[in-house]
Amino acid sequence: MYPVWEGLYVHSAMYVAIIATFHVLASHLTVAAAWFNLYIERRAVRENREELYEYLKRSALGLMVFAYVFGAMAGVGIWQSTTAANPRGISTLIHNFVLYWGSEWYMFLIDVIGIIAYYYTLGRVSKQTHLRLAWLLALGGSGTLAIIVGILSFKLTPGAWLVNGLSLAGFFNPTFWPQVLMRFAFMFVITSGWSLIIATGLPRGFFEREKIIRYAGAIGLIGMVVGLGIWFLWYEPTLPAHARSIMSSRAIVPITYPLIITGAVAAVATLTFSYIKPHLQRRWIALTFMILLQAAIFGAERVREVIRKPDIISGYISSNQLLFADLPARGVVREEQRLKQTGMLGNLPFLPPIDQIDVANVNATEAQRQIAVGHVLVVQECGSCHNVSLQTQIRFLDQHLVLRSLADLLVLRQRITATDIDAYIKGIQGFPYMHEMVGTDAERAAMAAYLEDFIKQTYNNQPTVVGQR
Repeated sequence: MYPVWEGLYVHSAMYVAIIATFHVLASHLTVAAAWFNLYIERRAVRENREELYEYLKRSALGLMVFAYVFGAMAGVGIWQSTTAANPRGISTLIHNFVLYWGSEWYMFLIDVIGIIAYYYTLGRVSKQTHLRLAWLLALGGSGTLAIIVGILSFKLTPGAWLVNGLSLAGFFNPTFWPQVLMRFAFMFVITSGWSLIIATGLPRGFFEREKIIRYAGAIGLIGMVVGLGIWFLWYEPTLPAHARSIMSSRAIVPITYPLIITGAVAAVATLTFSYIKPHLQRRWIALTFMILLQAAIFGAERVREVIRKPDIISGYISSNQLLFADLPARGVVREEQRLKQTGMLGNLPFLPPIDQIDVANVNATEAQRQIAVGHVLVVQECGSCHNVSLQTQIRFLDQHLVLRSLADLLVLRQRITATDIDAYIKGIQGFPYMHEMVGTDAERAAMAAYLEDFIKQTYNNQPTVVGQR
């Protein structure tokens, strides 16, 4: 067990989501843009159209700066934020897929060197040689996509790995192929937006400006149709019943689906307009489209993460980093049953015994000490998915911006006293996206006492003495 990072003002899960969403946009763009540029360059070589190289030069420079610099920085940010937010989950992925990740980094190295070579050799080597560089860039990017999707999809559908513990069984899991192909299709929607930004920056009257805009519109529309087809006909039917049930539950924040739908409608409208009226396309339209697309990606990625709840690796590790399944093939024994008997405090690393939990006030009452103990437990058991303290709240006028606040949830369900909250926690496994609380009856009572006080803090702004970790 590891320390828990709640976040500061913004919940740790939102830090991960914001960084990851931008990285998805940038990384998916590098792959599909490489294939789109390859298509344009093949036309330039076959038809001897020198003017197309002007587009390729602008696109490659933009990709090198935007996608490969800022996108790569976001990739580092993902490692840092996920390691802090859920270190045990990342540790499990590394121990299972370290060689896969090593291969992905090797392919990413091909990408990084490839885009530099691609840009700086434009017009300096033969056209056939440069076309080969385009092929390497496209294939290298596709390799990174396939490997990362194998690891990501494993988290939702580990498949036979839960029985045999073989990394290859976990990699080629039930949702691997539909997700690879679906992402590959949707990547061309992102790339079409990028291509519109680059093409609309070409001088008016430029020989191939309108043709490139039409190409971008067409390839984006095809990607949208294929991607949606794979989602409805292959990917969604492959999802576990548990995941499908969560998609229509309160676990999905209400604004999520409107974000996705708005992005999809903007994509169809913009790309259709580009194909039909390429001469009327403007850069501000393309930029607006990309912003809406980024919002849609945020919504889609959040859905992908939430439908795995309450686990970080479905069927194996819960989001609060507890092992709740045996894996005999790897000698792993579940912790859940043991901790119900012994309690959490003092029986996991970084969780001190009850008598070693600090209270800010040495003269604190017994009730305040119980609240301090409850604070430690609530942060550990609930803090990975919920706002559980004022630390991860942003107050604006009379509003507080939070991620699934337990105070809001308990007030909504009219559980505001310690007694009612204790009973609520005891029956929490009745929800499809929650594991039962782990620990003793005394620990559950301490959690209820803290949550009652947390409600008072949230709604009445009455701070109290809590434990310090």
